[in-house]
Amino acid sequence: MKIGYVSTNRSLCKADSTVRLDHLEKVREVSERNLNCLKRTLIWNMDHDILFFRISSNTIPFASHPKMSLNWRDELGDQLRSVGDVIMGRIRISMHPGQYVVLNSNRREVVESSVAELKYHADLLDSMGVDGYIQIHVGSSQGGKKEGLRRFQENFYLLPENVMKRLAIENDDRVYTVNDCLDLWDVLRTPVVFDNLHHDLNNNGESLEDALRMVRNTWKGNRPMTDYSSQEKGERPGVHASTLSISHFLDYVKRVDNVDVMLEIKDKEKSALRAVEILKEIGKLD
Repeated sequence: MKIGYVSTNRSLCKADSTVRLDHLEKVREVSERNLNCLKRTLIWNMDHDILFFRISSNTIPFASHPKMSLNWRDELGDQLRSVGDVIMGRIRISMHPGQYVVLNSNRREVVESSVAELKYHADLLDSMGVDGYIQIHVGSSQGGKKEGLRRFQENFYLLPENVMKRLAIENDDRVYTVNDCLDLWDVLRTPVVFDNLHHDLNNNGESLEDALRMVRNTWKGNRPMTDYSSQEKGERPGVHASTLSISHFLDYVKRVDNVDVMLEIKDKEKSALRAVEILKEIGKLD
């Protein structure tokens, strides 16, 4: 299995800087810095056997906003391709838009902005020339879960083709379980990203092993992407751990095989380095 972490390496540089909406003239400068940092981070990751990475949605700040005027695909094209050259064939990539992307919202303006934001993510990966999935939650449950799933199916067909082929769906910790995501797979063929902490809190009674077995079928022979964290002690259920619990992680990776693991741990690369060493010790590192 491969180990990954989210968006930025805190010991190197900041790859997810943004700007204020009233200072969009700074977007190019900030984007160039983000891309420089991303390339530097990816090279560092390879040097440390970390071969899975989630690229920040803020790489090009406000890219999908109506006020955005920078033609970033052309003006930053050389830099984007340079990042892609580092990734190509060596690092698995994912992206995960934020909470404001709700494809199954019953508000038209939210759906439209969600489609635009997802298009930016797909266009960014296309501009780099790399494979990579864009994972989202099912979203709203207004009107009930069955109605939320119906809206997701309906609005899926509003997406551009380059988004459709990259989209993956993740189980959440409150409403939509692995089984619900599998219902969407049956219709849309969107692979399912398994999140262990969400599954612990919200499931249909199936074990971790059984849930992963069902999810594996959605990846069509490819290695499933999974999100991993343990519960932060003293916080509300679902809050990600500040640092890797070695005992919890070791138990998890002994129970799973042939998956790639994205650490949703707050200290990012520090925990990723520990996870790599654990996998080396038990002979499970890709």
